[in-house]
Amino acid sequence: MGDTGTGAGPSLSYRAPDSSFPYRMLDALRSMRPALRFSLTVKGGRNMTADAMLPILRHELAADHYDLVLWQTGTVEAVQGLRPDVLHGVLEVGADAVEATHADLVLIDPQFSRFLRANADLNPYETVLVQMTNMQAVTLFHRFDLTQEWVSTGQIDLERVSRDQRDKTIATLNECLGQALARYVLAGAGEH
Repeated sequence: MGDTGTGAGPSLSYRAPDSSFPYRMLDALRSMRPALRFSLTVKGGRNMTADAMLPILRHELAADHYDLVLWQTGTVEAVQGLRPDVLHGVLEVGADAVEATHADLVLIDPQFSRFLRANADLNPYETVLVQMTNMQAVTLFHRFDLTQEWVSTGQIDLERVSRDQRDKTIATLNECLGQALARYVLAGAGEH
């Protein structure tokens, strides 16, 4: 991972970029392995397709060395009804670029949402993400399954929480996702 400031203050307001789950993952990694140095670079933004993200990824890989690349994708493609085969092609090019730098790639699938599920067919995009794991050094963090489990068990449900509890619930979601992703990353690195 690259190096940027993390702004790891105590606030977990979902509006602060450093409260998002990648930063919560960074905090968790540092807590779980205090002897190791972890850093994080976050690029991209909301509503970006994988195709729009690819040039940014290539630029970053050329400019700096990364051991691990996390790439959340599939949501915008599904919402916009873009062709899954195009997503596959873009991810393949991106995965090849990551592999050429001797880094590992963790794809992160969409977050569960009843609204998203009712308004977009995620299955073809999830299939593409699973197919990508056939490539060397590519794994998939199943955020959809994890967040769906949390919703179905009543642990975290953004769509049913009261307005006054929304910020707190988003902070909890980001914290839980960050912890889960940190454990996933460490397990993939052969550490348990």
